[in-house]
Amino acid sequence: MAKAFHLEIVTPEQRFYSGEVEIVIVPTVTGEEGYMAGHTWACKLLKAGGMRYREAGSKDFRHAKIDGGFIDVRGDALVFTDAVTAE
Repeated sequence: MAKAFHLEIVTPEQRFYSGEVEIVIVPTVTGEEGYMAGHTWACKLLKAGGMRYREAGSKDFRHAKIDGGFIDVRGDALVFTDAVTAE
């Protein structure tokens, strides 16, 4: 099993997701980027679009649609967005 790290996806109104994942892939303003455990520090602006993440021990990705925002990766990953919906 791949190494896992903690991911949170939050909006001003709610915590949409909080859990252990193996990878998260987000739509940055310069293109799609993926993050895995041990990634160096990063803070990127996100554009509106689809993101996906695979929970620890799972073979399938979960999908969500975000309304821009940013991702902050410092060991764990935090996605801040104005709105998010499950796909």
